[in-house]
Amino acid sequence: MLKWLEKYFRFSHRELQGMIVLTIVLLLLWVGPWTYRHWFPGARGNRAVDILEIEQFLAASSKQQAARPATAELFMFDPNGLPVADWQRLGLTDRQIRMIKNYEAKGGRFRENADLGKIYAITDADYARLAPYIRIRKTTRAHTERTQPLRRQVSNVPAKADGAARQSDVPLRIELNATDSLALQALPGIGPVYASRIVRFRDLLGGFHDAAQLLQVYGMDSARYDGLREFISVDTTAVQRIPLNSADYDQLRRHPFIGSGLARLIVRYRKQHGPYRQLSDLFGIAVMDAEIFRRIAPYLKITHD
Repeated sequence: MLKWLEKYFRFSHRELQGMIVLTIVLLLLWVGPWTYRHWFPGARGNRAVDILEIEQFLAASSKQQAARPATAELFMFDPNGLPVADWQRLGLTDRQIRMIKNYEAKGGRFRENADLGKIYAITDADYARLAPYIRIRKTTRAHTERTQPLRRQVSNVPAKADGAARQSDVPLRIELNATDSLALQALPGIGPVYASRIVRFRDLLGGFHDAAQLLQVYGMDSARYDGLREFISVDTTAVQRIPLNSADYDQLRRHPFIGSGLARLIVRYRKQHGPYRQLSDLFGIAVMDAEIFRRIAPYLKITHD
């Protein structure tokens, strides 16, 4: 047979041997599974049992994620600083409670009833069930405890004779350009790491000209910023401004909003066109646009020395 194939198909002897081996391998692959199931019937398994096990697993996973007490206890509550046990009494799952506590840990605070419904894990049905029982106090105990380091005792204010509340606790606003990292740690959501990052970024800038610049600090998010912005202020007169007509390349490039490329263009334009008469002359630089100008202008000044 090999000679017949060699004669009519012009295959070499080695090529024919390879074809035969390949054919045998393909036959084994085709017959093998059938033979295995024939000799080992138990190995085929029971598809119905497999499907049942999968359905049970999915049901158990769903129950673990969404299970809540069969009878939730509804009562008037303030979501700010509410203990975990009370959230459980209200019928929330562990996952929902964990997301609420993570939000609070980042400095978040519920200022109105609808804020609870904005938590990702809280469903519309959950919020509709809880909304009639939410009572947010203007100053919650948890919020007071968290911001207590930001208050100062005023001993020279006498108590009123009628027993009204004493004005002994006056909110203290931290001025970002004059504080140190230790004082910053009194802010809600700010620990030693964030405090050092804020001070380092402030020193690189030459001071903050807007409190919202805290959002440019590495790791700062809007939730943490929203929790502390009512306790901070910025004195723009403390910002250190770079003299645009006398600063050299090295002084300009060290500013984080300028960098080496823009510093080179600023110096080159000054050499070609003479001293800057006003800050808007910077628009003569080809790459300058409104966004770049808005960022760097508070840190530059015009001098004619």
